[in-house]
Amino acid sequence: MPADVISGRLGGDQFPAQVLGRTHRRYAANADQAADFADLLTWPDFNQLLATRRLDVPRMRLSAGETVDVNAYTRLQTYRRMPSWNAPVPHLFHAQLREGATLVVDAIDEMHPPINNLAAEIEAWLGTRVQVNAYASWTAKEGFGVHWDDHDVIVVQVSGRKRWRIYGTTREAPLYSDVEVDDEAPTEPIDEFTMEPGDVLHVPRGCWHAAAASEGEPSLHLTCGLNTTTGSDFLDWLNGLLLEHVEVRRDVPRSDADQAAWAARLADLITQRLQAPGVVDEYWNHLNQTAPARMAFSLPVAVTGDLASSSRVRLASHRGTVHEEKTTVVLSAQGRRWHLAPPAAPVLHRLAEGEAVTIKELCQLAPNVAEDALVSLLRRLMNDGALVWEGPA
Repeated sequence: MPADVISGRLGGDQFPAQVLGRTHRRYAANADQAADFADLLTWPDFNQLLATRRLDVPRMRLSAGETVDVNAYTRLQTYRRMPSWNAPVPHLFHAQLREGATLVVDAIDEMHPPINNLAAEIEAWLGTRVQVNAYASWTAKEGFGVHWDDHDVIVVQVSGRKRWRIYGTTREAPLYSDVEVDDEAPTEPIDEFTMEPGDVLHVPRGCWHAAAASEGEPSLHLTCGLNTTTGSDFLDWLNGLLLEHVEVRRDVPRSDADQAAWAARLADLITQRLQAPGVVDEYWNHLNQTAPARMAFSLPVAVTGDLASSSRVRLASHRGTVHEEKTTVVLSAQGRRWHLAPPAAPVLHRLAEGEAVTIKELCQLAPNVAEDALVSLLRRLMNDGALVWEGPA
């Protein structure tokens, strides 16, 4: 799987521990790895998406240092029963690209299954929401100039080559809504290289960079933007836990005589919670167990309920967890919990691996559970939005 390739190329668990969010790093592909990502998005697939999806600005846009005026390559289309939209005119669209514009499609993972699978697998690996954008360019003109992003990015070079210049970080860990904004771009790069097909690149948030294709050579790459999980987010979660204490729920004291004691009590409560063993792991588990599932439908089976032994199913969330208690096995996902009988444990553990599995195989894992009872359980999970049907084997 492409995500396994990326994880392996980046060093597995060493990547989030030592590289993610810290420094830029390019992972060059060897000759055998050059085609590892070629099937994620082919040019015919890209053309089909552009022709059949309503990709209005800013979801799809052209940039040539700044966003190209939409009127230069689209025409307004009106309909009786649908909203109007700015439909691209192919020959005008192509002309802008020949002149040096870069084509961007945001959240392409939501419309192209191979990339959606990639994003889901990276989410399961790194425990964070992922949005994948596609970038296509043909000339040496930089589509965006020197800039930085407010989130970490994993870049995958699908085809062609792209020249990158890295300028480093001038403000550590900047945020979208920050107390300070550093908009003074450095002028001297600290690193320059060309991304080849199959290469992977990590760019931490706040790291200034610029990219351009080789002149006349089509370049297609994907950026996997990783949702930030900051200390501010952690403190917001911690604040919710502290609401069990009346001192946190009370109004802020107005009397000078009460304020010092109240503030000291809050400091004690916060310190006690921060010093509790495993509090950070508890937060990560909370994020995984409450993360929304990526959108997936299960028609017609979700309506008819006809689950055959050859049906392939998987959990809707790639980040849910399964743990066993004394008298029950618990699936925690999408902000909900399902308490099931212990014989269901092997089935849930297998589903929690993330890959689709046939009902026949699940039955073999739980020989003491009647097939009708197991199918009934799976129907319940599907009706609750926890299970997805992916067709027959």
